[in-house]
Amino acid sequence: MKVAVIGAGISGLYAGHILTELGYDVSLFEASNRVGGRIATQTIHEHLFLEMGAAEIHGNRSVIFEMLKHLDQKLEPIVGNEYIWYDQKLADLDATEHLPDTVQKLLNYFYSIEEEDYDGSVLDSLKEKGLYHPNLKFIIRGILSEYSAHVEKVHASTLGEEEWRWSSGDKNYFSWGRYSSAVTYFEDKLKDKIQLNTPIVDVNYEGEQISILTHKGETLPFDKVIVSVPLGVLKEQKINFTPSLPAEKQKAIEDIGFGKGRKLFIEFSETFWDEDLVEIIGGKKCPSYLVRPSHPKHIVAYLMGEASKELDQLEDDELAEVLLNDLQEIYPDIEVMSLYMSHHGKDWTKDPFIKGTYSYSTKGTLEGRENLKQPIENRLFFIGEACRTNGHSATVHGAMETAEELADNYFPDLKSV
Repeated sequence: MKVAVIGAGISGLYAGHILTELGYDVSLFEASNRVGGRIATQTIHEHLFLEMGAAEIHGNRSVIFEMLKHLDQKLEPIVGNEYIWYDQKLADLDATEHLPDTVQKLLNYFYSIEEEDYDGSVLDSLKEKGLYHPNLKFIIRGILSEYSAHVEKVHASTLGEEEWRWSSGDKNYFSWGRYSSAVTYFEDKLKDKIQLNTPIVDVNYEGEQISILTHKGETLPFDKVIVSVPLGVLKEQKINFTPSLPAEKQKAIEDIGFGKGRKLFIEFSETFWDEDLVEIIGGKKCPSYLVRPSHPKHIVAYLMGEASKELDQLEDDELAEVLLNDLQEIYPDIEVMSLYMSHHGKDWTKDPFIKGTYSYSTKGTLEGRENLKQPIENRLFFIGEACRTNGHSATVHGAMETAEELADNYFPDLKSV
């Protein structure tokens, strides 16, 4: 049985590997010139590589944690202190007693977000509860950076429900190895089945077989087709479906939120931040700065949601200058610019085959995820992080879980027949 997988990100690669092992004749079509999708490890030199996309392992009960362990990578929990930039002061979140009452109440709201039941945006919920003040805007942006979401767009009770469903573990981990090792593993297994630089422009599922049309005009027949492209690509209708997708699936694509964002690694000649620092929340230009032991002389500007949109016209060089000035304000006693060495960035919103970061919770998201993953005639399937309904959306392991779920439910083991 011939199966096409459209998109060679982690969910498409994993699905292709599983189905090949089950005895299916699998072909993968990737629009870009590389596999991996939103996993993108950039090698700077022999001893330095940067994770321009996915970088963290969310929980030790996740398939990506198990896989990287299997690949003999050294995984460690992210430990250290988060700092908050507020009222021109940098404060350790472990010492909340020194923070104003308004800030403490805001933090407590997000710490217990899984209990949220407000039917409206997070912004409206904060206002309803008397927790919002314009001075807190940058802190809120920083907290919501994790979700790549805008405070006016993310739905409060849906976010709470998705957080409540989370089950892969409470600790986040980083790897001393390349995140892309997982991608390379599948690529090696499937290398004769992957076609790069091959965007699919039409999927016709009218006949007994499904025909896919490449950008070069080649029509290829398959028994089943799996669509594993990012939600941003579906939102922009980069792939036409004939006939049109069912109304509930079109609505799902429209309803589920999909974030905007970019990352910029800024390298310094020496560290000037506290040794235990892992994140600064509340910068005026970048709402979240990250520090990880795997690249100890770098600060990672994590520009998501609203902050990304405000700076999306800037090239990396211009953005680096803006962020260096932002860090200078946070560290007024340090000559930040004199310690600057280099920068490396990736704007995921401008990537033509990604069109953003990852999905987030809007009012119709829970129903939308369920509708998006439902197969059409058991021949046309959708997988990826945006289809995950157990709280693990927006993660690598959530994307991989949709591949496992697909195989378990709809693809019997042909080798055992």
